[in-house]
Amino acid sequence: MGNASSLLQLLGVDAFGLASMITQAALTARRNRDACQQLAEHVRVVAGLLRRIHQTLPRLRRHPETRRPLEQLDDALRRAYLLVRSCGHEQAARSYLYRLVTGASTAAKLRAAEEEIDRYIRLIPMISLVATVRAEVQKKGVQFSAR
Repeated sequence: MGNASSLLQLLGVDAFGLASMITQAALTARRNRDACQQLAEHVRVVAGLLRRIHQTLPRLRRHPETRRPLEQLDDALRRAYLLVRSCGHEQAARSYLYRLVTGASTAAKLRAAEEEIDRYIRLIPMISLVATVRAEVQKKGVQFSAR
């Protein structure tokens, strides 16, 4: 602790500034814990909906143009799972000081993961439409090309 306080004195951080920094970092760490839990819940909801979509519309995975975005969504969900899992491990394995220092980076990763998942979710209506049109056209015996 003595080395840390000497370093902070050299950097010109007074006790009030240090207390303010710690308070801000603690709030960020708490928000990250909440954001991590929200991301986990979001992933659970999305996974449940995807499971239902895959059961009712298996034709979505038959063709590359409709399969690719769903695979990308699956990959985004896997990365989100790993991120959420690392949040839990981070809480247990890392020191409080480390979590305080890396809080902003973790917050950015959580936001990015949720935004990526939502980007792919917004494509699902279009994916379903392409699959439906493809099925209708093929029923009529006409060759369908989504390109």
